[in-house]
Amino acid sequence: MQRRDFIKNTLITTGAVALGSCQDKTPDANRKYEGQIAIIGAGAAGLYAGQLLEEQEAKYTIYEASDQIGGRIRSLKGLADFDLELGAEEIYGPPSQWYDWVKGAGATLIKSDSANDFYQIGSQIQNEEQLKTNANFQAALSLVREALSYTGDDVTLLQFLNARSVPTDVRYVVESILANKYGTSASRLSVKSMAEQSNIWSAGTDLYTSTNLSLTNVLTEKFKNILPKVILNMPIRRIDYSNERIMLEDSQAQRRFVDKVIITVPLSILQSGDLQLTPALPETHTNALKNIGMGAGMKVTLLFNKRFWDSNTAAIYTAGVVPQFKVNSYGREAKSFVLTATIMGEKAEFLSTQSATVLVQSILKDLDTLYGKGAATAALTNARITDWTKEPYIKGAFSYPLVGGGGLLTRQALSQPVKRRIYFAGEATHYGGHSGTVHGAIESSRRAVDELLRDVS
Repeated sequence: MQRRDFIKNTLITTGAVALGSCQDKTPDANRKYEGQIAIIGAGAAGLYAGQLLEEQEAKYTIYEASDQIGGRIRSLKGLADFDLELGAEEIYGPPSQWYDWVKGAGATLIKSDSANDFYQIGSQIQNEEQLKTNANFQAALSLVREALSYTGDDVTLLQFLNARSVPTDVRYVVESILANKYGTSASRLSVKSMAEQSNIWSAGTDLYTSTNLSLTNVLTEKFKNILPKVILNMPIRRIDYSNERIMLEDSQAQRRFVDKVIITVPLSILQSGDLQLTPALPETHTNALKNIGMGAGMKVTLLFNKRFWDSNTAAIYTAGVVPQFKVNSYGREAKSFVLTATIMGEKAEFLSTQSATVLVQSILKDLDTLYGKGAATAALTNARITDWTKEPYIKGAFSYPLVGGGGLLTRQALSQPVKRRIYFAGEATHYGGHSGTVHGAIESSRRAVDELLRDVS
């Protein structure tokens, strides 16, 4: 049973905007806007919004708080003999616009199901073929499928599991495949809203990884013509839209004036108040901010001088401190052996309080238990911890649905323009089933730009 089998693929149309569309179309060329537009954030959503406005010959500037473009897409050179992804990595498709961009940039893509996923059973590690006759493991997969089609009362994944008979040794399988995938813990993830999103997913469900081209390079090439419009190291702290022109105030109290704003910052930045709006956002928006989750998330990239795992391994799921390891070196013509641990929610919160040495030692201890005494510890040559919660302009992984949060309607409420002057894009504002993904962020930008152009008098 491959991971793609846990996601349903159903065509969705949400009102007037087909959010599942992956067509790279230009907005209505007859709608011109002569005012000055500010885009806050130079992640995938902000950059694409800029490109769409560029096609309309609109006047715009993209303000990025950090020293680089990409947002939660971030690549690392030098640790291994290939580029590593410290943030978003897996690419859904086809169809998806992000898949098209990566493929179009010349990337060599490898499917996740071209190799085996391995799972911890007790102190053993086995692949899916070996576990075909393991009743407990098959029961866990059945619960994953049941959760993704759930229509009952709004409960957390933890409550869902507690109400069912889940063998102790495979309970983590459900939590890893679902909660960790959705960016949180079983005690926080809404099963009902998760299923709601899964049921209207319209992108491709195959997962790919680029083996020869970093995702940062994809963005740099895709948006090379608009990068001159990006101002880096420019945190916008306040947006005052109470007067005829909108005032932007940066961290140095410098002010600039524009006519419309597209906000693409991560959900956590709005939730924390790091970006203040005057007047305050309408109650519909503030309620939405309270009812969408975004928590801790980290990646720990581990470089080894030899491979101690099976050569045909794509991912390793464990019951330890790391829910999932991705084998980054699989499918590459490389001499580096790399595992990347992806940790979300409560486990990420706990590990974030540990020193780097203790954190890495905890991970190696679990790998040594699975692969033999000292197998991982003796082979480690380097490690890199990327704690997204500690990134000042990110503050978390990606959005996830909360129990009682209202599901897709809450995301739709957050996405609504304010007074035809403030517009919202980014993965958390996608209400067509693609929240938490790069292609969802991209699709939300088309919606936001279409809304802006629609509001042109």
